[in-house]
Amino acid sequence: MRESAGRRLVFAMLLALSAGVLVHFYNPMDHVRADLRADTGGVKFSLEIAAHAVEKVCERI
Repeated sequence: MRESAGRRLVFAMLLALSAGVLVHFYNPMDHVRADLRADTGGVKFSLEIAAHAVEKVCERI
């Protein structure tokens, strides 16, 4: 069964509008940027802890 071109066009327009509304109210890039900032902050914090641990071990030697 083949759908009519008009029906496919209406379905595509509804899908595009719903995607636009979703992006307008829930901007995923802001969340991705916030996650990346949090991850890089966590990596920096982890590296600082590791550096202090290595310094303590080196002081004992």
